[in-house]
Amino acid sequence: MQIECPCGSGLGYEECCGKFVEGKAHAPTAEALMRSRYAAYALKRADYIVQTALHADNRDSIASWMEKAEFFRLEIVQTKRGGVLDKKGIVEFRAWFKEEDEEYILHEISAFVKRKGRWYYDEEGSETVTL
Repeated sequence: MQIECPCGSGLGYEECCGKFVEGKAHAPTAEALMRSRYAAYALKRADYIVQTALHADNRDSIASWMEKAEFFRLEIVQTKRGGVLDKKGIVEFRAWFKEEDEEYILHEISAFVKRKGRWYYDEEGSETVTL
């Protein structure tokens, strides 16, 4: 039985973000990478978060935080560029999560860059607000 993808697309995990998170394919767009990174957070897959970041993230601190956080909703606000033929893209999103019985909204304008045919999250070019 296939689970629904955590990114909220309405598709099954395997046909949506699963192929990216499981390493069977690379995300073709910045939004696809953003959605798959969200799915990885929801499924506590720190390895994928580190592999898809332009700058080396600390896997241990990400994994530690993932154990405390429960992601349960994603909203894509807007996407600028980041298509198959682009080299850069921006995805603005809101992600709802719970941590220690408190609910938070992570609102981020994320920057993505394509290097050698693969999209990566660029933390240095991104803006984050947690509400």
